[in-house]
Amino acid sequence: MLAIFRRKLIKNWLMILGWGVGLGFLGWFMLDIFDSFFEQNIDFSQYMQAFPEDMMAFFGGSSDLLSPETFLDIEFFSYIPVILGIMVITNASKLISKREEEGTLELTLAQPVSRSAVFWSNLLALMLSLVLILALTWGGFALGLTQETNFELTPEQVFRPFVSLFALLLMFLSLSLLLSMILPSSGAAGLVSAFMLIASYFITSLSRIEESLEGLNHFSPLEYYQGGKAISGLDGQNLMILLGLSVLFMGIAWLFFVKRDLRFGGSGGLRLVFPKKGEDVG
Repeated sequence: MLAIFRRKLIKNWLMILGWGVGLGFLGWFMLDIFDSFFEQNIDFSQYMQAFPEDMMAFFGGSSDLLSPETFLDIEFFSYIPVILGIMVITNASKLISKREEEGTLELTLAQPVSRSAVFWSNLLALMLSLVLILALTWGGFALGLTQETNFELTPEQVFRPFVSLFALLLMFLSLSLLLSMILPSSGAAGLVSAFMLIASYFITSLSRIEESLEGLNHFSPLEYYQGGKAISGLDGQNLMILLGLSVLFMGIAWLFFVKRDLRFGGSGGLRLVFPKKGEDVG
């Protein structure tokens, strides 16, 4: 299991550095821009008044862009779930099913290793990759905070939104993995998961404008994502909802994987397989 975990993590090193360093640099650059705006004493309220209220509400913002919390929420944490979410969904949907479609998973399972070991070692490696990407991104923000004098936040405060972001991304990671165990192909799982992510984004954003969507919004994962607002404090209940769904989806995905037959590209249909009473799930 450790060998599979290590091999998968090493395979992800380019993805970790590319996304982590790139987003970390973006965070550092954003704080530098904020500092420049603050020093020039730009009155953002006049610019923001030119935008319709509904448009500002869609992005969850206000006219006070010189508030560090609002600035980070609008300029980074409002859209990053979609960007990183697509990356997470793509990797999760291919985590097991892609190797299954290519026929290489059968060779792995021919070795003295259980399906559970293959499943959890690959999943944990992907989860750690996500943690490292977010850690590098946060590191860029933390570095920027040490150089800026007008951004009245500590690295610990900026760390909080990343906790909420991780919980949301983990939920979509586990959902995509579950769908890859059920749908005919990894591509189909990725497409459905990406559609659900984007739909959730628009439902939550539009619910701030249209009250009739409020009921539907309770079923949207992004409703439980705090974004930059977590700087003021994490909402433990929302965090537990996202993490609870993640654990549930992972458990069901694992159950499907250990109980169904392997399939190859072009041979799969819907694979709703439930363990029979008394069967092992090793």
